[in-house]
Amino acid sequence: MKGDKILVLGSLAFDYIMGFEENFVNAVSIDINKKEFQSTVTANSRTQNFGGTAGNIAYNLGLLNISPVSLLGSVGKDFESLGYREHIAKFDNIELKVDIQNNLFTAACYIVNDIQSNQMIIFHGGALDENKNIDLRKKIEHPEHYAYAINSTQGIEAMMNFSEQLNELKIPTIFDPGQITPLFSKDILLSILTKSEILIGNTHEINQVMSKIGMNEKDLLKYVSTIVKTKGSEGSELIIKTTSGKFEYIEIPSSKPNKVIDTTGAGDGYRAGLLSGMILKMDMQNSCRLGSIVGSFVVETSGAQTQVYDIASVRERFLNTFGYIPSEIENR
Repeated sequence: MKGDKILVLGSLAFDYIMGFEENFVNAVSIDINKKEFQSTVTANSRTQNFGGTAGNIAYNLGLLNISPVSLLGSVGKDFESLGYREHIAKFDNIELKVDIQNNLFTAACYIVNDIQSNQMIIFHGGALDENKNIDLRKKIEHPEHYAYAINSTQGIEAMMNFSEQLNELKIPTIFDPGQITPLFSKDILLSILTKSEILIGNTHEINQVMSKIGMNEKDLLKYVSTIVKTKGSEGSELIIKTTSGKFEYIEIPSSKPNKVIDTTGAGDGYRAGLLSGMILKMDMQNSCRLGSIVGSFVVETSGAQTQVYDIASVRERFLNTFGYIPSEIENR
């Protein structure tokens, strides 16, 4: 390991969440033969939240305040006026390195939930699409200061470019393809995996990766050293190959939150905990357990960046969940 900084790459976005006091089924008219679609949804509520994979991960890293963080990406002309810069600037350990596209809007996700918890989602990439033009070799002056980077969900071309640049800069990388996994070609997936140390995703995403490249988990571990598979309320699974050549499948229990309000961003909280554990030189099992703890705080509020906790509350919940406190966080 070189330095102690974390580089967070991915999306920065605004989330607009609305409620619909009916069932979408009753608000939609579809004529398949004529290829006609009609739908009118009148929302009874709307909230604006800060979001995006990179933003969510960085927010939790800011709360944990364990290591310096560089948050990098492309945003639009509304990034400052709608308060995102100010929101992140409250964390002393986060360095915001964003390119502002004055002719574009920051990425936005519009989510409508009906009374059956069905969701209608519209995503507008906007300035996020410009991530593909960022050159990390020009942005990062001292790559040796970075212990890890996470290459999280954004455009395919951007993730591919970042993978190549991080490899050239010799910054160890976590590959986090997320919901765009089906869009990767086999060749691009293999190229990025070859340049990554860890693959993380939920069960569906990891299965998609394996299906796309025609490999099982043991085959994947020829490319990456570790696979982390998240399973929501069922916890997560750590898959590694030991120095003796054996494969280990380690189940990581979930941490019970005080209440469940909104699960949005819980996986990003997990990633922040995982990265923090790795920075502290915890073993991978404890790092994943720390991820589980952090994710449990995220679901206790509405929105992915509204939760508030500190390292003391993390220690307490770790003790209550796993029966001990890792020495790496005991005196922080």
